[in-house]
Amino acid sequence: MSDRAEILNEVPRAVEATPARVTDEALMQQLAQGENHAFEELLARYETPVITFCYAFLRNREAAEDIAQETFMRVFRNAKRYLPVAKFTTWLYKIAANLCINELKKGKLRATLSFDEPAGSDPDGSRIVERIAADTASPLSVLERAEAQTLISTAIEHLPPDQRTTLVMVEYHQMQYQDIAEILEVSVSAIKMRVKRARETLRETLKMLQVGM
Repeated sequence: MSDRAEILNEVPRAVEATPARVTDEALMQQLAQGENHAFEELLARYETPVITFCYAFLRNREAAEDIAQETFMRVFRNAKRYLPVAKFTTWLYKIAANLCINELKKGKLRATLSFDEPAGSDPDGSRIVERIAADTASPLSVLERAEAQTLISTAIEHLPPDQRTTLVMVEYHQMQYQDIAEILEVSVSAIKMRVKRARETLRETLKMLQVGM
């Protein structure tokens, strides 16, 4: 898809812009009342995070973009059914997660994901490598950081799918464990264990790099 354009082509455009201070839940209420500019604002806020989230599941750019597009179309079509009993983002990512799981059941995807991209609401958001590197005993040199980028990206590729997806939600989206547990329909303790094991794996990767320098 051509990112936002294809989605918005299916939604009547509005002239008015929505102030950024409006909450996600309020935007959904506006959308339910036919104020389609609210949909444009939600898309602007969450298109990149949802695509990145889908990457973590599918590890295929084209499939991730397609699933993200379908996720937002479902948000638009079901706006009147949305009830703000949970955060909008929890509802949004749950839709995306279910679509990704269904896609994975088809068994046609190949791992092609790279994590050398910022994501989330901050366009200059922290990369996973930088966060993991910050936890090491000694700071990485410029050369080591460049090599770490490659090694950790490879290490992430080989994480079990549940660890990889959970790590992206924590490190990229900075989501709370409780919210992730609700989205993935597992316990909070399971989420904590996945993140712990994933971080341990990536730290070991960095240790190997520093020993070899």
